[in-house]
Amino acid sequence: MELDLKNKLMVWSSTHNLNLLIGFHNYVRGLLKDQLKDLEATKTIDIEVKLHKDALYDYDHMLHINTFLMMYSYLEEWLYHCKKTYVLNINLVNGGGSLGRFKNVAKQLGIDLSSKLWQDLKNAEEIRNCILHANGRISLLKYPQKVKTIIEEENSGLKIVKDRVVISSDYLQWFNENICKLLDIMIKCDAQSGNP
Repeated sequence: MELDLKNKLMVWSSTHNLNLLIGFHNYVRGLLKDQLKDLEATKTIDIEVKLHKDALYDYDHMLHINTFLMMYSYLEEWLYHCKKTYVLNINLVNGGGSLGRFKNVAKQLGIDLSSKLWQDLKNAEEIRNCILHANGRISLLKYPQKVKTIIEEENSGLKIVKDRVVISSDYLQWFNENICKLLDIMIKCDAQSGNP
């Protein structure tokens, strides 16, 4: 009974916390779109209206990036919680950064490290690294072709504009779904194994 309660709490809190991030994104995005509609309804066309419209488009772009980074941080946090909750005896990978340091934890909790799910999340790590370490500018990366290849995949939800990574709403939705799949597999695996 205690194990079942622990798993229920982990599922609830993981869903709740991720939903807070998504709710924040959607609320702010709605405000930006309302402002943009108001500006587009304006009959006057002057430089100030154009500047405000451009700013709103830029803020929408930045909102996607910030939401992605918050979701990515959330993923790392939950991998750490899963390690502390389910597999205390598994060590993090030394010298592994970001998701790579959790590969032993993920494997122990039922994730196939050669699966499309894990590889897709590792690709998201490359996008995150580009944004954090090169401010999204692909040409500043040590291996820019790696990120270009990820972006060029069909229906990636990513594109390059003026040498920078641009994240779409579709990409955020895809990333959210993959985070949920990963955590679901890990929590179910632990429930089946009976880890205390």
